[in-house]
Amino acid sequence: MTKEPKLPPKADLVDELRQDLENLVEGELAVEDLTANKVAFLRAWLKDDLHRAGDYLRGLGGELRTLEERGGNWLLDAADPTETAWPNLMRCIKEGKPWALAGEYVGADEELQCLGCGYRVLPPEHTQITPCHRCGYGCFRQIEGGLEY
Repeated sequence: MTKEPKLPPKADLVDELRQDLENLVEGELAVEDLTANKVAFLRAWLKDDLHRAGDYLRGLGGELRTLEERGGNWLLDAADPTETAWPNLMRCIKEGKPWALAGEYVGADEELQCLGCGYRVLPPEHTQITPCHRCGYGCFRQIEGGLEY
């Protein structure tokens, strides 16, 4: 025959269950507090991380623009200026815009823009136009009164 376990008296059993229940509630509240603290910490960490990522991407965009400009300048330096400037010269002629060649003389308040690379210069009045200092091309768009922005 098996022996049945002896249970404590009924009054003691209720007190014991009540104590166990109180311990469980205290444990659950402690877990809730810990979870709330972790959530607050995680939220602050993610907000800071997102801010830093935004700063990084903004900086990266500036670097990419710089690399793009540098790459464009390398391509223009390698390109034959007559090939890259020819469409610009034809556009000036078709639109009736004034243009000048190296060897001609500059008028008063006349700004020149190279048709090969876009370099701008405001040479002294009545001086002879020299090829572009940047790309060496000798064809320019004449802009009287300075370049409009």
